[in-house]
Amino acid sequence: MVVLGRGEGLLQVPEYREATSEEWTEFDEHFDKRKVELGSCGRPYGTPCQHEHACIRCPMLRVNPKMLARLDELEADLLDRRTRAEAENWAGELEGIGMTLTFLRAKRDDTQRRLRRPVVSLGIPTFKEANE
Repeated sequence: MVVLGRGEGLLQVPEYREATSEEWTEFDEHFDKRKVELGSCGRPYGTPCQHEHACIRCPMLRVNPKMLARLDELEADLLDRRTRAEAENWAGELEGIGMTLTFLRAKRDDTQRRLRRPVVSLGIPTFKEANE
């Protein structure tokens, strides 16, 4: 491949090289690590989890529709924890539980909304003959 330089003329740029087996392994492992209990994490390749694995609060979590019942279980547990926190007057705990409930409900709503969307068939592309 040849690219233009800054007035020095043409520069040679090497073609893409094949990935090493170690690089492929690292790439595959990244996507394996994105699989979590509730679905999959959409964080970019090569980036660590920035939310300390508090997945239900993370905007990068995409909930698997098969896990909607699990979200209901988690919500019931959070509601029980909130009742206990209210009885014990744990203000900080109440705030955290409230935030987690908000995220959980938003994720459930988003997942249910995705399930209601119709599947769109884009068809199979066709190619015109060169002499047309």
